[in-house]
Amino acid sequence: MEAPLATAQPRDTGIDAVASATRRLIDAITRAGGAVDPDADAIVADLDALTARIDAHAPDLAERIATMWRQPGPGRFDPAGGTENPLSPPVSLWVEPDGSLRGEVTLRLAFQGPPGHVHGGTSAMLMDHALGIANARAGYAAVTVGLDISFRAAIPIGSTITILARHDGRDGRKVRSSGELRVGDLTCVTATGTFVLMDDPSTREKFRRASREQA
Repeated sequence: MEAPLATAQPRDTGIDAVASATRRLIDAITRAGGAVDPDADAIVADLDALTARIDAHAPDLAERIATMWRQPGPGRFDPAGGTENPLSPPVSLWVEPDGSLRGEVTLRLAFQGPPGHVHGGTSAMLMDHALGIANARAGYAAVTVGLDISFRAAIPIGSTITILARHDGRDGRKVRSSGELRVGDLTCVTATGTFVLMDDPSTREKFRRASREQA
């Protein structure tokens, strides 16, 4: 039996496809670097024209934010796992039999920090995202107030990263979770997070509804 998906289901059409194509563009620009200089003016003109075409469809910011949060199921727009966000890798997480989460992601050159390796801030984002999803799966809509990270080994760009996360419990309004990033058998990053329950009933209900729909 296939493990249930805890994050948004990627699509091959619509905005998901546009975001995926934009990731390929970002990767091409990052890899090409200054080699594009002789053709830069023409490339910029093409990109500006495409940007104007897309921008013609864009509502104002408040309307767009409201539309994002009216979507059913897990969020599709965050910078770590959002299938609609061209800045996300994106990350997909599945539910293990014990209730913990597991996923895999390969990070492109745009996520480089030290030479040939993943930026530590990107690793922190992945951990924060996965720990938050683990809490949401447990029925707790909570925001991060503390993230304790240990960087044990550098993660090579282009390697397959395994993401593990688990909900550890609740103490009053505080919710705790933990996880790690691995490459093969090597644990590269560990993290424990402290989260505080959100007071907004409608937001809380959205997290619970998403968990029920994905169960």
